[in-house]
Amino acid sequence: MPFLFQRRYGPEHRAMSRNYVHTCLEQSLAASGLTDATGQPLSFKPHDFRRLFLTDAIRSGLPPHIAAKIAGHKVLDTTMGYAAIYPEDVVAHHRAFIARRRSLRPCEEYREIMPEEWQDFLGHFELRKVALGICTRDYGTPCVHEHACIRCPQLRPDPAEMPRLQGIRANLQDRLAEAKEHGWLGEVVAIEASLTAADQKLAGMRQLASRHTTIHLGMPDFRRDVGRASRPS
Repeated sequence: MPFLFQRRYGPEHRAMSRNYVHTCLEQSLAASGLTDATGQPLSFKPHDFRRLFLTDAIRSGLPPHIAAKIAGHKVLDTTMGYAAIYPEDVVAHHRAFIARRRSLRPCEEYREIMPEEWQDFLGHFELRKVALGICTRDYGTPCVHEHACIRCPQLRPDPAEMPRLQGIRANLQDRLAEAKEHGWLGEVVAIEASLTAADQKLAGMRQLASRHTTIHLGMPDFRRDVGRASRPS
């Protein structure tokens, strides 16, 4: 059966009922002889263990938002209400958890970044801006389309560049007519693929333009902060 806790009931296994769990808790506490500060026998409800679990997990460094996901809470404040600890304790225990995790991992993963690596990282973002928009390929990955941006799905088209793309499309149509006239069948297939991609990019530009007014925020520029200057080509 798809239940974590089951009990034998005659010839079959059944899920534990709420009353059965209450009975087991009462019998266990009675057998233990545990008492509270006033000398009264301890009393637990099943829900108390949910609070104990979350408190112990967060004290051990589990991030509160992950604890909330495990508990099924939609609001983080609900989880923090379950956890019987103060916010400053949460921060301290989480930092201790991260320190323990780092101590178990290879030290080279936390080495200082070399100047050459940082320059290479910044250079990747400087090369993001292309004629028709922004290239969204991941850092450290090569351009698999050999900079044929029209065909590349990683191109995020800029609606402001629609006239430029329309001009490129017109040029492709002229080249297609020339290729068909000379019987360059391989060139025909390649140009038709580019035309299809250009039509898709134009449709994307129109959709973006109709959805909202585009505000150009410019490309991120780290040069002022890190002293990097692009070398002239």
